[in-house]
Amino acid sequence: MKTYTRVWIMIALIVDVVIFGSLTLAGSDIIQCNREYHWVYPCDTNPVVVASIEEIMDPNSDYNLNYNSRSRSTYKYEAPKHEPSLVAGPKYKSDLAVVIEVIFIVDLALAGIAVLLYHAVDNYENRQTSRSMAFSVALVACVIGFGFGLKFLFNHITHRTIGEDIHYNAPIIYLYDEQEREANVKLDLKGELTCTYPKYDGKNGWTVKTSADGVLTDKNGRKYEYLYWEADVDMVPDFSKGFCVRGEDSAAFLEKALSDLGLSDTEANAFIMYWLPDLEENPYNVIAFQTDTYEDVAKLDVDPLPDTVVRVNMLFYGSDEYVKMEEQELEAMNPSLEEREGFILVEWGGGKLG
Repeated sequence: MKTYTRVWIMIALIVDVVIFGSLTLAGSDIIQCNREYHWVYPCDTNPVVVASIEEIMDPNSDYNLNYNSRSRSTYKYEAPKHEPSLVAGPKYKSDLAVVIEVIFIVDLALAGIAVLLYHAVDNYENRQTSRSMAFSVALVACVIGFGFGLKFLFNHITHRTIGEDIHYNAPIIYLYDEQEREANVKLDLKGELTCTYPKYDGKNGWTVKTSADGVLTDKNGRKYEYLYWEADVDMVPDFSKGFCVRGEDSAAFLEKALSDLGLSDTEANAFIMYWLPDLEENPYNVIAFQTDTYEDVAKLDVDPLPDTVVRVNMLFYGSDEYVKMEEQELEAMNPSLEEREGFILVEWGGGKLG
């Protein structure tokens, strides 16, 4: 093969990968952020239950039922006159995102195959076996293209729900121990830490001495009530079950919910004082305590292993209207207060969507 032919083939392949790579990366924020929204009417229950008899019979009522004179026991339901509101649902990859990503992966695989064939023909004509860096790169590109392409087709087409950037505010970690000893805590995040106190060592994590009253002491002798961190993470929040709570009822709801989740009164008070201002400013709050979804993006590696672990993570968003949803069983999520014994780790935190 002539030299200029080889040069043009390599240039074409490089330009091809650069173009598709740039297109995918540059357009990802736009083409893959389709969120599903649901129309929710102000009353998501039978109007007869929530309206008085006088309001039902009032022709000017928002929940008026037309009386049917043929049967005194039959009413015809009219949809509420209030404007419905949009409630945020999960994010999904758009069709355009899927098409472009599939094209890019397939194109990468074909580029790898083209380079392999190019080297095979070139080696055959020159009657020698190539061990060049280009050949190795081509082989890797081919393998990655097929391997990642198969994984992509399975994960991103059949399961098109995607994560979103969520800022976790003030997750704090308490450590209680019946004996004083050195403990190491490391975070394994699918995201980026934005603030920590005491300063988190990216390689070694936090190393502190524990005590029965929860006071933590670092190697310099400085004492802390807890370990504090915040981070931006990429996750798919789970709102399949949860609670819709009036803003004015937030304190009472959290007192009961946090007790069921295993927080002590002192820990719950700190949680409530942190989140109550945000919750009370909304007419309603849609709240879901995250379990597996949170563990997937924020793992804790603790040495020695705690005897009891209580992790409470609350995600919520404000709503102008009540949203009907299946409630979570909170008592099954974490050990109860009576089961807290030995070396105990307690963490609480959360995030606000939208």
